[in-house]
Amino acid sequence: MNIDAIVTTIFGAMLFPFMMIIVWEKVGKEIGIFTAILVEGFVVGAAWLVNHGAGLIVQGQGGAHIDMALAAGIGVIINSILQGGKIKKSLPSIIAAIFGGVIGGFVLASM
Repeated sequence: MNIDAIVTTIFGAMLFPFMMIIVWEKVGKEIGIFTAILVEGFVVGAAWLVNHGAGLIVQGQGGAHIDMALAAGIGVIINSILQGGKIKKSLPSIIAAIFGGVIGGFVLASM
């Protein structure tokens, strides 16, 4: 992987949690649930289009496609910590997400 691919991958990985934190926080407070779901779909779709359609995130041959989920998880955890949240309180959710990812990996590998 060359330096251009590294820089664009880091930028693409940062873009999705940034959009989530900025948009979803405001949307959740100001508008109804149905409109919030539509906006969230737009945010995820736009981030996917930029990251994979425009090729910001570079993946190797046969690489795992966890890029946006991992970036979103890490970005939201770091944002919560910076805002004074406690990591200990979120450990059950983090462990459940890792466990679910492992099960999903085994299911996909067996198909």
